[in-house]
Amino acid sequence: MKRMKTRIAVLVSLFIAISRVGAASGGGSTPSEVPVKVAVAVSPQTIGAGSDATVTVKLDPKPGIKLNKYPKIKLQIPAVAGLVGAAEQALGNPAPPPADQLDANYFHGSIDPLTITLHVDAQAAKGQHDIIAKLSYFYCVAASGYCAPAKAELKIPVTVR
Repeated sequence: MKRMKTRIAVLVSLFIAISRVGAASGGGSTPSEVPVKVAVAVSPQTIGAGSDATVTVKLDPKPGIKLNKYPKIKLQIPAVAGLVGAAEQALGNPAPPPADQLDANYFHGSIDPLTITLHVDAQAAKGQHDIIAKLSYFYCVAASGYCAPAKAELKIPVTVR
């Protein structure tokens, strides 16, 4: 029994040591870190009922983060009854790259923003409205090779005049 306790203590210590080394070397993102800075802009800022607005979503990966082209980066805006219709936009490749060209799966340099047109309902109520959109993407940490999917909820501010 004493041997078993000793083995468990050694394994726990080893796990803690490995975790600390990975965190100290910048070997990966912790779940609380957001790997990509996201900026949302709406044009025009004030929209007449029955007209269209352009939503632009700019993605800026933090240093050491690579965004994948496959699976595609997706922006989904659900329909909000009496306000806007549903809209969706994607950026990236429909299929993975060949195994000998894996670096081709990453966006290099700046990433084109996602732009999407929203149609505002003709009966939309005047005032400020926040539309909740879903953004999904896949990223990799260059230093460690750690890759993961990520999802974010975005607030799209729509002001109807």
